[in-house]
Formats: sequence, C-alpha cells, structure tokens
Amino acid sequence: MLLGTAALAPLSMATAFAEPGSAASVSPSTAQALTSGASEEAVVDTAVVANAEPERAGRSGSGEALYTLQQFMFAGAVNWNGYRFTYYSQQVLPGSGLQIPGRHVNEGGYVADADGFIVLAGSAPKGTVFDTPFGAQGKIYDRGTFGNHLDVYIR
Repeated sequence: MLLGTAALAPLSMATAFAEPGSAASVSPSTAQALTSGASEEAVVDTAVVANAEPERAGRSGSGEALYTLQQFMFAGAVNWNGYRFTYYSQQVLPGSGLQIPGRHVNEGGYVADADGFIVLAGSAPKGTVFDTPFGAQGKIYDRGTFGNHLDVYIR
C-alpha cells in the first residue's frame, strides 16, 4: 500500500493543496496529453555505404609504409596484423646462401628480391607471402623464427 501511495503522490499532492479553479486543480487526465507529430529530423542515419574493396595497409604496391626503417629499428619489434616483426641485418648475417633472385636493398632500406618482396625469415614454407607494415609484402626465404614471429632482413 505504501508503494502505491508513493507512486501516486506526485499526481495527488498538486491537487491536494490547489485552490478550486486553478490549473493545478485540473485532473491529471485532462491536464496532460501526449501528442506526436511527424518529424523531419532523422534520429538515426540508416544509410549503408559499401566499399568495393577494403583498404589494407602494408600491401605490395601501396608504397605506404606504416613504419620507416628507423622507427622499426628504434622499436626493435613491431606487432602488427597478428604477427611480431623483428629484424636482422645483412651486415651481421650476410645470408649469401639464401639464393634470393635479384637481391637488393630497396629505397626503404629493406633487403628485397627482384619482384620487390621484402626478405623474411619464418617457420612458414619458403616462398610464403605475408603482408607487412613496411610498404611492401614480404616473402619467406630463410628460417630462424617460429609461429607468428617473422624476421625482416634489412641493410
């Protein structure tokens, strides 16, 4: 009973102390009304825009590196797209036995093959191609890491 009284108190209190004929003495059913009209303002934008092809940073040919070689070397390791990238230098490990066709150092400072793939070491089969955040895709040419850990061959 107490709950019902408390729930009705806001409606009954105004009329209990109102003088006859005032606006507060009007019954709640006639004093309040809910009216709705058509709104020209959209509350939620439901338009769907689909891209023909999602953008993927770090793919071969994009030319946009998310990390420069200097940033990569300073960080020591980069975690990106589910992989951990570390580096090793050809100045320390020349890798003359890797048989990389068209081997060269690209403009970013990464060792690459004739097709522009950055040279990687990993546990995937040799020739496997991976997206990288370094401006080009990479290809496995060497061993030395395991799982989602990839070593990037640099100058």
